This record gives sequence, structure tokens and C-alpha cells, in this order.
Amino acid sequence: MPMLIISLSFALGIVVADNYSVPLWAIFSGVILAGVMALVVRSSLRLVYCALAIALLGYAASVKSAPHATMPYDVPCNMVVVVRGVPAPRDGYRVAEGRVEAYEADDGWHRVDERVQLWLRSDSLAEGDRALVEGCLVRRMSRNEGYDELLCRRGYVGGVGVNDFNLISVDKRRATTLQQRAVERLGRYCGDSLSHATVEAMVAGSRSGITAELREAYSLTGLSHILAVSGLHLAVVAQAVGWLLMPLALVHRGHRLRNLLVIVALWLFAFASGASPSVLRAATMFTVVQLAHLSSSRYNSLNALMATIFLLLVYRPNYLYDLSFQLSVLAVVGIVVWAVPIVRGIRSRSSVLRILLSSFAVGVVATLWTMPIVSYHFNNLPLIGVVVTPLLLPISSVIVGLGVVALALPSLLSTPFIALAEWVAWVQNRAVMVASEPWWAGVEYRLDEGEVFAI
Repeated sequence: MPMLIISLSFALGIVVADNYSVPLWAIFSGVILAGVMALVVRSSLRLVYCALAIALLGYAASVKSAPHATMPYDVPCNMVVVVRGVPAPRDGYRVAEGRVEAYEADDGWHRVDERVQLWLRSDSLAEGDRALVEGCLVRRMSRNEGYDELLCRRGYVGGVGVNDFNLISVDKRRATTLQQRAVERLGRYCGDSLSHATVEAMVAGSRSGITAELREAYSLTGLSHILAVSGLHLAVVAQAVGWLLMPLALVHRGHRLRNLLVIVALWLFAFASGASPSVLRAATMFTVVQLAHLSSSRYNSLNALMATIFLLLVYRPNYLYDLSFQLSVLAVVGIVVWAVPIVRGIRSRSSVLRILLSSFAVGVVATLWTMPIVSYHFNNLPLIGVVVTPLLLPISSVIVGLGVVALALPSLLSTPFIALAEWVAWVQNRAVMVASEPWWAGVEYRLDEGEVFAI
């Protein structure tokens, strides 16, 4: 598994860059020196020098990709702001991802591209709107220091507040992103509001309609990962598209076309759901697997996962600190290392029983492997999640499958599928609410960093 050494070395360089400051000229000199030594040395030290060179490249990538604002902080000015994400309700206001495209200084307008956190106290703004605002960019984005640090690692450079008093004008042209189109298509049928919000979250990656009470129930039971689009959801898409395209296997080299179309479907769904770090991880890994099938090559699942991690960290080093990325990677590692051998050992003449037992094993393993990180970040050990997660995985797969079919079909034909998906979502929400009621559902306990690494 060469990618294990490469990805871990690269990640180590990112961690070192977060704690120590070294001039880039020294880093690149070290890369050249370590590379030369790896070519010259004929012993096992060659591997050490290669790992050192990759770690130094990780350090350089982290430093170069660190977000920094090109416009001044805390200076009142006119700015052009675009709402890039679906606004999510908070206590008395809404938050959304935004971009500052330009700002006005004493010497005129300057074009920029700053990723910011928007605090919206105006109901006139929605996703895709472009607004002229009189305000300022502030450095602090949250009262919670940990969340503020997380936003910085995700590429945000600051926050901008928008209300009815500093909002000068609004251009209501909507963005034409795949995610927005998916939300609009799902919104053509709306029964129970919480059920619809759950379908939107699981299919289109928009959690703006999830109430605080429902979000707390999912968090307490350790089922928040079901609401966030991840590898589970893409697996359903890959399986569904693979079944639909099964007849292509009868055509000469049709299996290759089938694998390519599965890859296209996966990436369309990834961008339609918002392209979060966990989705990109899953889409990249599924692509590697499909390409292996396409070329009739054998592959190592863990090596493919490590290759995926490396590619995503090269693309954006700060993904290493993203919670959804960490949970997604840990869950997949656990499934590959523990669940796959367990599933292979299941013997039953009933295919239905075999599928149910396999689903139960995968759910238990994924919950156990992610529990330390959940405890560290949320001060909660979701004990009931070990039992509830495997039971709800088949239900969540049905919701995602119905939602994807609804997105693929014409509007007139999609309504019954959306309606059925919302009914199944109501069952899932009800089960989660009931599971969160016992006092022992989630134990309030926080593992420290040392305990997490030891586990």
C-alpha cells in the first residue's frame, strides 16, 4: 500500500505547518535534498527520504493554501456580495456562505474573491442573489472559538453582516448551480415540512429546513451523518445507476461504457448535493474503483482510499481538519478493515437475511469507528447509535434512491417519488426522535486528544 505512506507523510507535513513556521525557501531546499538522497541511497533509508520529501511538500501546500483576505478588515466600505449557499436559520437571523466580489476604496473599486460567512438579518436575500452592501469585513466569524477555527480551515476569511439598513440594492438573478436546481425540483412537492427538509438534506445537501430540535435528536443518537450527504448516499447512487445500466453488459465492451456512465452520475450527484469534503472523498474513491473495473485491474480498497485522501489534501490541505472529512474517512477505514471481513463471513441461504446482517455489521462498525471523534467534538458518546444506525441504514438508502429517481425524471413523473421519499423520511425522523428520548441514548463525555489517538 504505497499510498498509505504517501498520504500519511503529506498529512504530517500539513500538521507541522499548522504548529511551526519555516521559510518556504528552506522547505523547497529540503525537498530537493531529500529527493536527491532518495535517488542516491540504495538502502531502506530511501523510503525515509521519500516520506520526508512528501511531508515537506505537504508543509508547502498547507502554507500556500492558507486563506488570507486581500481586502482590509474592519473598514466600512461598499462591497458587492453574492449569496453562494442556502441560508440556514439561526436564532433571529440566517447564515450562509457568501463571496465578496468587489469593494470600494478611496482610489476606486477593487475586484476580489473572498469567501465569507454571511449573517443575514434581511428576508429579501436568497441563494444566488447579488447585493450591494455598505458594511465591513470582520475577522471573527463565531462566538465559539473552535467553530471559528473550523471556518478558517474551510477557507473563510471573515464575516459580513447584512440587514435592511446597510443593504443598498439587490440583483435577484438566481445562481444556476446543480445544487440549487436540485432543491427547486424537490421543492415542487412539499408535504410535511420536516420530512421535506430531511429529503432535501439527504439528496441535495441543503439542511436549511432542519429544526434545532430535530438536529439535536440526530446528534444525540449519532445519526447526523445520515443527514449529511456522504459515501453512503453515493453508494446508493452508484448501485442504482449500475442496475439501470445492466443491459449494457450484453453489448460488446458495454461494461466500459457502463462504468464511465456510473462515474458521470456520481459526480453529477456530488455537485448537485453541494460537493462537501465527505462527498468529494466518496466520489473520488468510487471513481478510482470504477476505473479499476474499467481496466479490469485488481485494487486494494485501503490503498484506493489513501490515494483519494492524498488527492483531496493536495487539492485543499485544510480538508484534514474538516470534521465531515474526518468522519467520512474513519467510517470507510473501519468498513474496509472490520466490516468487509465480517460481511464475507456471513453465510445464509436467504439473500434478504444476508443483506440485513451485512447492513447491521456495516452500521455497527461505522458507528464505533467514528464515536471517538464525535465524543471529542460534540462532548457526547452516542451509545444508542450502535443499535439504531444499522436499523436505519436501509431506510435512509430508500430515501436517497427515491430522491435521485425524482431528480432524474421529468417533473410530472417525479412527484410520486418525492411524496414517497417524504413519507419514508417521516418514519426515519420519528424513529430518531423516539431513540433520542432515553437518558442513556447519549452519554455526556468528551475524550481528549490523547485518548482519541490511543483509540
